[in-house]
Amino acid sequence: MLARIQEQFFTTILAQALCCLSLFACAPVDAQDADIENAVTHTTTDSGFWFVNTHHSPQSFDYSCPKFCPAVMRYEQCQNFGPSSFQEMISSLEPGVPVCIMVHGSFVDTPSSCRESTCTWKWLKGAGCGHRMQMIYFHWPSFRHWTPLVAIDTNQLGRRASRNGYYLAELIQHLPPDCPVCLMGHSHGTRVISSGLHLLAGGAIQGIQHPFARVNGRQIRTVFTGSAIDHHWLNPGKRYDRALYSTQCLLNMTNHYDPALAVYPFRLPLLVRPALGMTGLTRLDRCQLGPQGEKVLDFDVSSLIGASHLWPYYFQHPGLAMAMRNYVYFPDVVPAMTVALEEASVE
Repeated sequence: MLARIQEQFFTTILAQALCCLSLFACAPVDAQDADIENAVTHTTTDSGFWFVNTHHSPQSFDYSCPKFCPAVMRYEQCQNFGPSSFQEMISSLEPGVPVCIMVHGSFVDTPSSCRESTCTWKWLKGAGCGHRMQMIYFHWPSFRHWTPLVAIDTNQLGRRASRNGYYLAELIQHLPPDCPVCLMGHSHGTRVISSGLHLLAGGAIQGIQHPFARVNGRQIRTVFTGSAIDHHWLNPGKRYDRALYSTQCLLNMTNHYDPALAVYPFRLPLLVRPALGMTGLTRLDRCQLGPQGEKVLDFDVSSLIGASHLWPYYFQHPGLAMAMRNYVYFPDVVPAMTVALEEASVE
């Protein structure tokens, strides 16, 4: 399975781009085709995405299982954001259609998250090529004003990111069981995801295990960008050593020009460890991980991103969305919408 995913990753990007262009070609539509198009439009969730906010969930754990209290908004194209509820979101998710959960990094406030979430949704949709996905933007309380003690600020936000992995694991558990899931994270968002995957495989975070959130056979694929976790934290005996057991594969986009990741090790001067987003897995890491290490594909984006760290530098490149496409849309598992339309037209 992993070999097939990687082969598609490297050999089909050009073909997928041509496919996308063909979808936008103008063609006459007869009455029957219009009926088919309308039928699909009314049964899809392609008109917008969900915005899940964990600010009202406890951010300090006291060795008891915290209560997940999400605030939910719905973004509709041409209508902007509107209030919703967690129950409405879960009930509206279409079974069998992949769900992509995007998790931002630290020092991101709510207005910035709203702007970046809409750009991310449009960016990923551009790589669909006839396939569909449902997006949830996971907004955790990562914002704080910069102080002279930025290393301490960063450490505290890193711990908070790890705690929010508990809420991410619970969110995944509530999704329709036959929905494949892509977990996409940037910077400290990859720490949220690592924590969530670790919990889904029975691991503990700050002394707490999730009582019911488990993988249970769900298909999960993962994308890391600018990953701000120590490169060895996925190894056996380390902080998130159960994480890779919860995911089919991990695409780790590395950037050795990233200025934020260059200073990442100095937040703890006595324990200097480069970030996963800077170095990728080392040879020693892969040796210690064994077969689990084969799930991780390091992909160098230094030439595209350059000396930058912020998420907008990623979503301004359509080619990167295409590179992530097999992890987001599960094209080897879920049939394309264009195929469904062709079958309906034959009937």
